[in-house]
Amino acid sequence: MSEGIPETTIFYDPETGCYGFSTRFPGRHVHHRIDTFNSVQEALAWCDPHREHIWEEASDADETKLLISRDYKEGTVGWRMAHLTLAELCAR
Repeated sequence: MSEGIPETTIFYDPETGCYGFSTRFPGRHVHHRIDTFNSVQEALAWCDPHREHIWEEASDADETKLLISRDYKEGTVGWRMAHLTLAELCAR
């Protein structure tokens, strides 16, 4: 995982009954959080509308966390921005 790739987590808040997502850079505090969705699908549609993220099930250590993304699918815009240098991007 690159330090320039944000970690995005889909979660469920049992107090509100809503789903949401949070985004942070590794080792940093949460940068962005929205927790007002009625379903996992709605949260995914908002935070990953182009389906660029690689999603995996979150660990059982925190039952409120459902899915986590630590990288993008190879070749997508997010992946190119995170993995390629400016010279490599310009050469394409």
